Amino acid sequence: MLALSIACTVAAVAWAYLAVGHGGYWRTSQWLPPRTFPLAGEPSRWPDVVAVVPARNEAAMLPAVLPTLLGQDYPGALTVIVVDDCSSDGTAEVAEELRPEPGLDTRALRVVAGAPLPPGWAGKVWAMAQGLDAAGLAPAPAPGRDGAGPGEPGYVLFTDADIAWQAGALRALVSAAEADDRDLVSQMALLRTATRWERVVVPAFVYFFAQLYPFARVNAPGSGTAAAAGGCMLVRR
Repeated sequence: MLALSIACTVAAVAWAYLAVGHGGYWRTSQWLPPRTFPLAGEPSRWPDVVAVVPARNEAAMLPAVLPTLLGQDYPGALTVIVVDDCSSDGTAEVAEELRPEPGLDTRALRVVAGAPLPPGWAGKVWAMAQGLDAAGLAPAPAPGRDGAGPGEPGYVLFTDADIAWQAGALRALVSAAEADDRDLVSQMALLRTATRWERVVVPAFVYFFAQLYPFARVNAPGSGTAAAAGGCMLVRR
């Protein structure tokens, strides 16, 4: 009985700390700046963005997802690189069919055939690395240079092949990064919950992630806590 009382007390103390002293992980108040037109703090020159999309057996999803990324309401140049991670369902062929019509000069799509997984790598990260290599990213600017020059990617956007994008999402991400001089801006996607068990499990997963990395702490200047959602990471070049 004593052991049970001690365990209950420890659990109560732990939950009290999580609720009161752990960065308010249960709150959902961390958002990008409000989306208004024109966006507050819009940059005078929109930097180029290279989006890297690792895709393995995503032939069924790409027709619903890839056009939303290529169709972003973004004033700067956007290049989308789809890395076909050794798919067996025709992912590369489907991606090629979704190439934008000629003449849309600020949008480009490249489809890269991924190489087999080498020892010591995880599959998705290996595909992301191949996307960066295919982008041919230049070295960091020399001292004294202010950002990327014309034709050079200012940001890399890592996103997943099963995430659909609202039309102004990339514009809002870049605006937030530029206005506050951020090296990484990430946003949690609205997760699809079609079944009863998905509606039970998915919110619990999100809040468990927030317990490990409270969003308020992640966003606080000077905080030692860093985190991002892997399906949406805008990273300064």
